[in-house]
Amino acid sequence: MPPTHASEATSSDLAVEPATGAAELRFGFGRNWRSFVDASLSEERVAEAERSLQALLRRDSLRGLVFVDIGCGSGLFSLAACRLDAARVVSFDFDPDSVATAEYVRQRYGIAVDRWQIARGSILDPKPIAGLGPADVVYSWGVLHHTGQMWKAIDNAVGLVKPGGALAISIYNNVQRMPDSSAMWWRIKRAYNRAGPVRRRLMEFAYVSNFVATRLVTLRNPFRAMADRSGGTGRRGMDFWHDVRDWLGGFPYEYATAGEVFNYVHERHGLALEYLRTQDGNVCNEFLFRKPGVETTPGSHGPTR
Repeated sequence: MPPTHASEATSSDLAVEPATGAAELRFGFGRNWRSFVDASLSEERVAEAERSLQALLRRDSLRGLVFVDIGCGSGLFSLAACRLDAARVVSFDFDPDSVATAEYVRQRYGIAVDRWQIARGSILDPKPIAGLGPADVVYSWGVLHHTGQMWKAIDNAVGLVKPGGALAISIYNNVQRMPDSSAMWWRIKRAYNRAGPVRRRLMEFAYVSNFVATRLVTLRNPFRAMADRSGGTGRRGMDFWHDVRDWLGGFPYEYATAGEVFNYVHERHGLALEYLRTQDGNVCNEFLFRKPGVETTPGSHGPTR
């Protein structure tokens, strides 16, 4: 576990309590993120996270804005928001190991606790999180579909956005084709989480072997793709092996088509879609929504792409 510094103030007293009744079978995302930070976090990866955040939010700077990070994981993207001059960052995560890891990252990079607050909490519990908002930017990348109640999580995330503010989320795509359907991966992920350490390693080896073989057959270089992630220049700063474990272990696991997510957020909550990035296959579709109202947030630099 990353070291903590008892002499420094922490932000764990932020009043967000975890919800009860969580799914019994749940991947330890926090342990994987802790390992990633210990082994791989670098300035290059932080810079990659900053670029990813700028691309999704369509702005160069977060100067003067309040940024809420739902399911902060390692804290990498909360750190990126601080580096992009957010006035205040509020991060929370259901997993206590993620909370501890994000706190370590905050201390490691010298971000003041009054500027970056971190707590344990669940987006499924609306009562305590209501005290966090409203925020200029509510961000949750690859998280809401792991709560076990994805649509409720989206509802609660929308509730944290101020009028004129932005909601940036990503949700796993619904893939129907076989043999790579979302339903098939649901069963694989459940099996991975039920498995012991040896069986998990075998499943990881099988996944990577298939990854390499598929790219060789289609005349693509699998080792370049693996090296790109290990070097911090791909997939939002994540490295290859931690990404493999995150994918195989990511349970609970829900999914939806881009159209289903758009229709739900737009028709139920009235948010306008400003940006959409879709890809084919078992990947996350990215959405940037804008809540109706007069935008009063300072520091906009316009689209970055």
